[in-house]
Amino acid sequence: MIDWTWTEVDKLEKQEKWNEAKAYLLNSWRQNPTDLKTVIRLGFFCWYVVVEQGPLGITDADVDMDELESLLEEVTHFGLAHFMTNEDFLWCFGYMISMFPDYFGDYEQWEEKGISMLKRAYELYPEEPVYKYSYLGSFPNTYGTLKNELKQIQPVLEDRFKGEGLLAEYFKEVLRQR
Repeated sequence: MIDWTWTEVDKLEKQEKWNEAKAYLLNSWRQNPTDLKTVIRLGFFCWYVVVEQGPLGITDADVDMDELESLLEEVTHFGLAHFMTNEDFLWCFGYMISMFPDYFGDYEQWEEKGISMLKRAYELYPEEPVYKYSYLGSFPNTYGTLKNELKQIQPVLEDRFKGEGLLAEYFKEVLRQR
């Protein structure tokens, strides 16, 4: 798995400097579009801010949500065209898509796509507990039944999700809560 630490971006996200973080990530992506870490961090940033804008207290006056949604669509399509054989891309984008498919297009079509991406990441690395748990947990009413898988994730969370950015903090929090 990727080391998610990115000091500059982590700092901006932690300080809730959303526009600065977006600009930094977007500039990094434009300079090096095939850098997988940049694609995933940019996509996750857009997804998270759009999905969590209410709880984060972000208004349209603070951040242009239409721009973030367009950017999410752009980076998603780029990733689908270039990284469909990479387990980290499949897992992270599969997770985002399966959780909120309506942000990507037709709900049923994208939900199915997200789950199939999670499945493919798990098939590529069945021994990876995060991929396994994410895939098995994508089915309705399964999280309560995945106690063994959840136990396997807990010891690897800190190692898998280094850094203090949105992506690392989100997955450490979500995977601890289940």
